Amino acid sequence: MALTNRKSAQIKPSETLAVKARANELKAKGKTIVDLSTGEPDIDTPEHIKEAANKALREGKTKYTPVQGIPELREAIAQKLTGENGIATEAKQVIVTNGGKQALYSLFDVTLEPGDEVVILAPYWVSYPVMVEMAGGKPVIISGDPKAGYRVSPAQLKAALTPRTRFVVLNSPSNPTGLGYSAAEQKALGEVIAPTGALVVSDEVYEKVTFGGFEFVSFEKACPALKGRVVTVNALSKTYSMTGWRVGYAAGPFEIIDAMIRHQSQSTSGINSISQYAAVAALKGPHDFIATMNQNFSRRIEMALQELLKAPGLALHCKPQGAFYLFIDFVGLRGATTNPAVANSTAFTNYLLDSSGVAAVPGSAFGDDGAFRISVAASDAAVEAGAKGIRTAVEQLLG
Repeated sequence: MALTNRKSAQIKPSETLAVKARANELKAKGKTIVDLSTGEPDIDTPEHIKEAANKALREGKTKYTPVQGIPELREAIAQKLTGENGIATEAKQVIVTNGGKQALYSLFDVTLEPGDEVVILAPYWVSYPVMVEMAGGKPVIISGDPKAGYRVSPAQLKAALTPRTRFVVLNSPSNPTGLGYSAAEQKALGEVIAPTGALVVSDEVYEKVTFGGFEFVSFEKACPALKGRVVTVNALSKTYSMTGWRVGYAAGPFEIIDAMIRHQSQSTSGINSISQYAAVAALKGPHDFIATMNQNFSRRIEMALQELLKAPGLALHCKPQGAFYLFIDFVGLRGATTNPAVANSTAFTNYLLDSSGVAAVPGSAFGDDGAFRISVAASDAAVEAGAKGIRTAVEQLLG
């Protein structure tokens, strides 16, 4: 008798976590590893946030919290969305979750019926399609044109929409490409969605990690005609370097948020109490460190590209406008070598790890098997060493 069901057999492991695990195994064996696989800022959580957590501990705020989040945090999120993002939001329309990942998982689980379609713009964050499938939905992938910086056009989106489309998922700035959709571009996409019955998931986790003059605008603000049909998902992980604190949230139509609260009540209950008080301090406290953090990311992007683009066969189709990744195309290598290392992105990233000790994530995880992703959220030294290691590995591959 099988010990697990058919659904569990279809769940794919996270490729990003798998890469990190293999890198850690090699490191444990004594190999020098430069880990550029993880999307985690290298700075520590700011002191005022940690002090808020310490204060909560000293005051004994260590008990169960409301499933949907403590009132102070939900109100702070509602005020942020209303005042900063231009999305009129009440606290009752907010749920606090164990990172943005749980927000997305719960959202799909309480809204999708078997066979419902979810349009996902590729390259995409690794977990979108898997989460949709776990909830019984059908991912519909639209691949952005590399020549257009991976942008998906309104015409492409229109062609993908059907009466079964339940959601369109937009992530701007994007993981893995760093692509940012302007307000005008979002409005054009929204105009295609408006005549349909589809809802929108706007994943805005990198909203404050921007550079190069890109101006972030929330999808619902850019598309007021879709008010009441947008679920905004965010987390404090990237902006405040709080990855391990596990604080995310979703905001949108009360009917959906209420269902997510009931879902969470039967799964995880409320999130860590101390993290919530720290999150209030993060949202309401100083934000001056963000500019410095973004300057570091921008500088590291330039540092990495100086090395990577000297390597024959590598190409960058999207200069990042946000997030902290580089999505590098290696298809040009296939015309120069028959080495099996360039057959697909998993083979190529395995080659990089084995030959130069650089951990990168295969593009297949993001819907593009001819590319790989590296993170510049590591230290300056790691980014410089990693980029040089990749360049050396490519030159060695070509003999």
